[in-house]
Amino acid sequence: MNKYFKNIIRILNIPGVGPRKTLDLYHKFGSLENIFSANPQELMQIPGIKGKTARAILAPLDEELLRGQTKLVEKFGIELITIWDEAYPPMLKEIYHPPVALFCRGNIQLLKEKCIGIVGTRTPTAYGKEVAANFAYKLAERGYTLVSGAAKGVDSIVHRNSLRAAGNTIAVLGNGVDRVYPAENRQLYKDIAGEGLLVSEFLMGTKPDASNFPRRNRIISGLSGGTLVIEAAEQSGSLITAYFALDQNREVFAVPGMITSRQSRGTHHLIRQGAKLVESVDDILEELGDKYRLGNSAGQQELSIAADPKEAKLLEQLSNVEAVYIDDLASSTGQTTFALLGTLLHMEMKGLVQQLPGKYFKRR
Repeated sequence: MNKYFKNIIRILNIPGVGPRKTLDLYHKFGSLENIFSANPQELMQIPGIKGKTARAILAPLDEELLRGQTKLVEKFGIELITIWDEAYPPMLKEIYHPPVALFCRGNIQLLKEKCIGIVGTRTPTAYGKEVAANFAYKLAERGYTLVSGAAKGVDSIVHRNSLRAAGNTIAVLGNGVDRVYPAENRQLYKDIAGEGLLVSEFLMGTKPDASNFPRRNRIISGLSGGTLVIEAAEQSGSLITAYFALDQNREVFAVPGMITSRQSRGTHHLIRQGAKLVESVDDILEELGDKYRLGNSAGQQELSIAADPKEAKLLEQLSNVEAVYIDDLASSTGQTTFALLGTLLHMEMKGLVQQLPGKYFKRR
């Protein structure tokens, strides 16, 4: 059992304390144990932590939760890897919101392999299915570990064809690694657990709530030197993954589609805004380079997305202030930090807001 297990379970169960706040707390107090013995005034010195959150941090450990998590971890053969462990993937550690812990089911060595993310629509056309299968198989043959989200459609095709090529694949989940979502992928989950790796930052038993998936998406891109998008609608989760990739200074690739298909609108939007158009695996490998360097996105134009009511509300929040910390914005708008970050990234790409060091944002 990981030496951080008890305290990780404890902190992951605290509402309002995500990865960024956890790391801020750790850096201030020097250890996870010290966080839980601090006084409320000390805790509230951390940006975004107010009285209610401080009291939640200092609440007694939920022993029943700990027993339940321990039982599930042992039952499913889960390995917990924290950001302080040697096994933690170095590329993921570089992103702004790295998960503090990963629940892993399968081959954890894949976390340090050369990874490429591939995402796309849950309802691909026949063309999209063919393209996804082709790219996944050929990239797996070349020795790349393919990262996707185990969803219906493109994600599932990517995982299956990676395994078919006797390659490696990582499925990043928006639920606990003990749960199967969608239910139709039960056998695929078993295959990935046996030959690849299932990964989640969520506690065992966590349901696949919609708010979990933006968090899942930034791990897909964070593990990968580049992310390939194959068919996506204009307002899709795949585009969120692409925006996270750019924010993490990783490459974004897009496969062109049929102009008559709504499933091509998202990828064509990415291409118009500077994502690299790819027609073959060689197009991707040429950009990533032989040394699998991190992508230099300087040549990619900033991506944009049409304004919506959420953006208008945020612009109002940012009016007449110099800059606002993202956690404070999340508190004032009632959104999770990860959902808010996706919206802010959209707005930044459009030129509506400017991101300052330390995840502060101001209106342009």
